Amino acid sequence: MVSEHNVGSPTWRQRLLIFILLLLGVLLRWAALTPMSTTMLHYDEAFNAVDALGLMRDFRLTPFLPGNFGRESGWAYWLIPFLATLGRGLFAIRFAATVTGVLAVVAMYRLGRELFPILPSERVAIWAMGSIGVLYWHVHLSHLALRANLFVLVGTLTAALLMRAYRWDRPGLWVAGGFTLGLLGYTYFASVAWGGYLGLLLLGVVVMDRRRRRGALMALACAALVAAPMVWYVVANTGQVLERSTTVSSVGVAALVANTKAWGRALFRTGDPNVLFNLPERPILDPLLGLLGVAGVGGLILNRRWRVQGLLILGLAVSALVPSLFSNFAPHFLRGAGFIVPLCLVLGAGTATLSSVLGWFGWTAISRLLPMLLFLVAGLVTGRDFHNGWLTHPQTFVSMEMHIIEAASLIREETGPDTFVYFSPFTPAHPVVILLGQDLAPRRIGAFNSHECWVVPDAATSADGTSSGGAAYVSLTVYEPSFADQLSRWADVSLLYEDVTDLAARPRYSVYAATPQMPDPVGSVVQFGDQFEVRRLSPLPETVIPGTTLTVTVGVRALRTPEISPSLFLHLYSVPTPYEGGTMWSQADSQLCTSYPAHLWRPEETVIQSFSLVVPGEVPEGDYVIGMGIYPFPDGARVPVASPRKNDWDYVGLQGLKVVAP
Repeated sequence: MVSEHNVGSPTWRQRLLIFILLLLGVLLRWAALTPMSTTMLHYDEAFNAVDALGLMRDFRLTPFLPGNFGRESGWAYWLIPFLATLGRGLFAIRFAATVTGVLAVVAMYRLGRELFPILPSERVAIWAMGSIGVLYWHVHLSHLALRANLFVLVGTLTAALLMRAYRWDRPGLWVAGGFTLGLLGYTYFASVAWGGYLGLLLLGVVVMDRRRRRGALMALACAALVAAPMVWYVVANTGQVLERSTTVSSVGVAALVANTKAWGRALFRTGDPNVLFNLPERPILDPLLGLLGVAGVGGLILNRRWRVQGLLILGLAVSALVPSLFSNFAPHFLRGAGFIVPLCLVLGAGTATLSSVLGWFGWTAISRLLPMLLFLVAGLVTGRDFHNGWLTHPQTFVSMEMHIIEAASLIREETGPDTFVYFSPFTPAHPVVILLGQDLAPRRIGAFNSHECWVVPDAATSADGTSSGGAAYVSLTVYEPSFADQLSRWADVSLLYEDVTDLAARPRYSVYAATPQMPDPVGSVVQFGDQFEVRRLSPLPETVIPGTTLTVTVGVRALRTPEISPSLFLHLYSVPTPYEGGTMWSQADSQLCTSYPAHLWRPEETVIQSFSLVVPGEVPEGDYVIGMGIYPFPDGARVPVASPRKNDWDYVGLQGLKVVAP
């Protein structure tokens, strides 16, 4: 590590430059705060926020959160003070992300100062801070409320503290560096390689530097103590913690070579195509920053005073890329987020090198103004690509769940507090739906997949007998174009809004107002135990030919909160019944509305689902019966029939059927 202590305070010109570059970085991160905090929230961001809110309700200390394939808990705890002080809406989540990004810009300056301490090389720190401030990759990441954002901040801060501890050899600095090193394990799984590299450097100090051995051991002990709860959790729940890593891992020489080439192309040609992490396929470096990057590599190689720094930066770069090099979808800008730090150090060295070369030729004024001009232009390019590119990109609309958020805002303005609100095709466990449900309260929020089932509330009536309340449905029309036609079977439907960006295309989403109009049941209403009431909603023919497929549509109501996840079966049998030794010719069997779990059903709702029952081609002519029953999923004792016949039967005959020759 670098041990020279020749670090002076910045001059007034340098302080002004630091202020301008920091202000530029802040503006790039906060300029989009309003649109992103009102209409954008990704699934993973929302999941983290839901976890943070859960910790606020029932505070506890845990190193790991098992939901959503498992995540380190650091980011959820980081969100808590923002949610507690700024409210539980989207603004607090987005503001937390941008603040994290701004703090990383500040930490980069500190790391540059510690890594390049010899005058006048501390200019590298200023330009490294400017680089991360305008780098599109980090500006983009700073807008996302994801764990990798915290990893970049804590990783940068850890490297800076350990460098400073090595230089000054003070116990407090060693403890601080060890503490943040231990915290890395709670940020993002990609931090393991980064922390491992810094840990190896500390071991190297223990072995090779007798004067600093005690301090390095102190840092390692502190890191081990802080990381101990996570290590214990990993040992006790290895499969759970490694679930995500094992599903994305890509091991093998061929995969490693391909991923390395992908990252090489990402620098100047083709970046990450995932719209969540990048303006699709935008390279990491635009031409101006690319020029500074080349100059930085040359300066680190040719400048003998920077050889040690070059090796340290190389180690940081390799450890940062390891998680993405050994997993799929390279170049993955989230798994490789740590690469931002060494890259910006190289860019800072490149800017300092360019300035020095210009000064060597006697162009002093140009050496001071040109780098600043380059960063201003790079900032303009980044701002243009983010605001005019990513924010308006068609894939961004879907990825950031803008359809849900915009629709919820419309419903809040256009409907009353007693309205039932349903989202399709979603589930109630969708974290964005959960968060928006708080904003839409006291409206009752639900979600289901219309390709599987429907949920229709009762038609509410006021004291004077007129209809009130009703329901609002949000549909991703592009995935379910016939949503309104299907819903009109069970309700009077009117269009509140549809999002159309191209007159030749389907709306991206639609919002409907619905007044439920359930048809009268066909035949008797069947009650199963004290939990469910089933009514047939579609008529069936009395005569069919072999090979016919019958569609049986039923409406199921919960009489109270169900204790089971119900499955419903339909059987085609003759006399004697299969329970009396006869033949069961056909069956249809399915769990009821898995997208809207039974424990969420309300007594004032009807869950509607259709079943296809095939009359086999080999069925002989004669009289048959369609029987129906309910049992707990995946298997268990059938729920007894309570009515229309109160006995020990666990099924009921819906309708007789005559099979005739074609």
